[in-house]
Amino acid sequence: MWPVLLAGAAVMVAWAWFIVGFLSEPSAVGRSRLILITSSAYSIGSAAVAVIGAIGLVRRERWARTLAAVASAAMTLTVVGAVAGIPALIGLVSSRNSSRN
Repeated sequence: MWPVLLAGAAVMVAWAWFIVGFLSEPSAVGRSRLILITSSAYSIGSAAVAVIGAIGLVRRERWARTLAAVASAAMTLTVVGAVAGIPALIGLVSSRNSSRN
């Protein structure tokens, strides 16, 4: 699971970088600017949670599955992050009763 979370985090950081590029556009004022900032912050936040969750999964921490599920759900809410978020959610649900992370 942790490699998928790290891949998703990388995609989310790349997406945030792409979005930040639009802040220099002349039309990025007012609400448009706010949406761009919010979207990039959301992407960076979900990437950070995914990295922390992946580290926890590698260390087999008790809290790691919950954090990984939160990160997967957050990534799934973006169209770009759904590529990694959906498989991570499926893996977490299918291995729920397993001793492996």
